[in-house]
Amino acid sequence: MKKNTKILISSVCAIAVLGAATGVLVLTKPQTEETSQASSEEEKTEIYSYKADDISTLTIKNEKGEFTVNREGKGKWSIDSIPEDYADNTKYESAIGDACEISYKLIAEEKPEDLNKYGFDNPTATFEMTFKDDKYEPVSCMIGIENSGENSWYFKTGLSDTVYLVSKPALSFAMGVDLDYVQLSELTDAFDKENDIVQRVRVERPDLPNDLVLDYVPANEDREFQNTYVSYKMSSHNNILADDEADMGIVYGLLGLSAKGAYAIQPDDKTKSECGFDEPSCVVTTVVNEDEVIKLTLGKAIYVTADDNTEVLDSYYGMVSGKDAIYIFDAASLEYPTVTPESILYKLFLTPYIYYLDGVTVWDKDNNEYRFDITGDADNSKVTIDGKEVSLPRFKTFYQFIIGSYAEEIYLEDIDEEVNTFVGAFEYDYRDEADGQNGKDKVEIYLSQSDRKCIFVVNGDVRYKIRSIYGEKFQSNLTALLTGEGDILTDY
Repeated sequence: MKKNTKILISSVCAIAVLGAATGVLVLTKPQTEETSQASSEEEKTEIYSYKADDISTLTIKNEKGEFTVNREGKGKWSIDSIPEDYADNTKYESAIGDACEISYKLIAEEKPEDLNKYGFDNPTATFEMTFKDDKYEPVSCMIGIENSGENSWYFKTGLSDTVYLVSKPALSFAMGVDLDYVQLSELTDAFDKENDIVQRVRVERPDLPNDLVLDYVPANEDREFQNTYVSYKMSSHNNILADDEADMGIVYGLLGLSAKGAYAIQPDDKTKSECGFDEPSCVVTTVVNEDEVIKLTLGKAIYVTADDNTEVLDSYYGMVSGKDAIYIFDAASLEYPTVTPESILYKLFLTPYIYYLDGVTVWDKDNNEYRFDITGDADNSKVTIDGKEVSLPRFKTFYQFIIGSYAEEIYLEDIDEEVNTFVGAFEYDYRDEADGQNGKDKVEIYLSQSDRKCIFVVNGDVRYKIRSIYGEKFQSNLTALLTGEGDILTDY
């Protein structure tokens, strides 16, 4: 009798003496590391071992369904329900590799009188292997109930009456479904930074008043603001610039796209409708290199129950252009369902270096104009107004304040001067006439009475909102600069 069997029988006897009743045998592990090592060296733990090349079919059955992996050639496999274009052959190879060689952790019982106590009357899963050219007799295997203490399943084959404990990871292949063998990675071509340019991205959602559209701004194109170096503008929102860091997931999110799982291959209309594709929650279209169009359509959101019994967003049903399949996409990996124009807004929209300018013209709340001329460079420079020199450090502090204005909201409505009070304005006069619009960029500031915020009108287009305190400090800082008295405050 094997050592593990002796241990098991002793344990059962002890339990019987104590009067405890149990349906599953409790196993005793080796007492020391040295004992365990000696045991593994003395005893062979292989239940069976075949070569993958000899397997002809692997049929798996569990509570989720039944399917067969068929050999199509050397190292090539298939499942009838999964077209070849959708299959991941590496997953086939992994399952076959796991099935053709099984080892045990412990022997539960060699010749049990009652197999039901191990769960074999209603197996958790079964699998059967047939062999090429009938090289071996078919082998059938059953997986019984779980032994949680050993992180294992009770297991037996049709080759003997012995019941084994086999680790859960070794038998995970038998717990899956046919859709587990669908290719999930790189559902679309990966981005080639040497040859690919994402020309346009459109995001459509029921909760967005306007589709969000990003268009590529080539480096050699006359840009609206030459002092900015971003790659995309929101053409759907008055060509407002998008932040290159904030918009990366939106611009490149459909390139090299991967899914969390597969829900259906070649779904019928009923299945599509059940998954929410009659009224999509989000549609994303990406155009690469003028002519390649990638489209992702998201259906219903999928929620799971958290430990506190609350419903938590987990994923979305989704379909990708060129694929007749419904996939499951991890919600955490997708920015499209939640992106807003404000979330990818380039906030520091006008930040020219002071020595790129011939001057800055400023208007106060009464529309009085003040022209500050800038000469020289960082090593030797001065600022004058009406020929009189202005304190360079104080002007630099004021300049730092005006370029520190950053957008917080997008605002596209027209200005009503009866409602929106004029606060002030400033205009950059670039040394290089190619910059700005005809060498100038102008920002006008109005107070929004409805929400006590400032509205920025850039080059005649209504665009942004910022906190109203900026407008208040604009006037006080200008007064401090002109009079030479008081502090110029850059925070707001």
